[in-house]
Amino acid sequence: MDSATRLQSEYSLWTRDPEPEVLPLLRELGIGFVPYSPLGHGVLTGHIRSMDDLDDNGWRNTSPRFMGDNFERNLHIADEVQAIAAEAGATPAQVALAWLLTKGDQIAPIPGTKRVTRVEENVAASAVPPEPRTSCQTRQPHSPPAGDHHNEQQMQMIDR
Repeated sequence: MDSATRLQSEYSLWTRDPEPEVLPLLRELGIGFVPYSPLGHGVLTGHIRSMDDLDDNGWRNTSPRFMGDNFERNLHIADEVQAIAAEAGATPAQVALAWLLTKGDQIAPIPGTKRVTRVEENVAASAVPPEPRTSCQTRQPHSPPAGDHHNEQQMQMIDR
């Protein structure tokens, strides 16, 4: 694999869009993949359970996935990760990151964090046993999250 060639895109149990086409192509071409938001913008950590848990002026307040019924429907993904983590004696963040690490050697997730304790927690994801990693694949509902990744104004910037 060419160590200088990488693609960065959103990918997690919350956003699995790259799976059908992008990941196989990257493997075929020997290109690395750097998923951002591997913790689903915080949802997969289990710390965001309502709109009250969001910053008043944060971008998530305008994200379709965090609005109204979409947000309530999307919490089922976080609930399943939480259940798997509890069974494994790990944190939900560790399980979500461990699942990503099963997706291929060319994948190097970049979870954002503000605290050293979270960095240490995230690094420990590599020690999560195989069963919880694969449980996310088999137990996680295969329906995509409700709502688009971005609001209409952001999508117009992307589609230029």
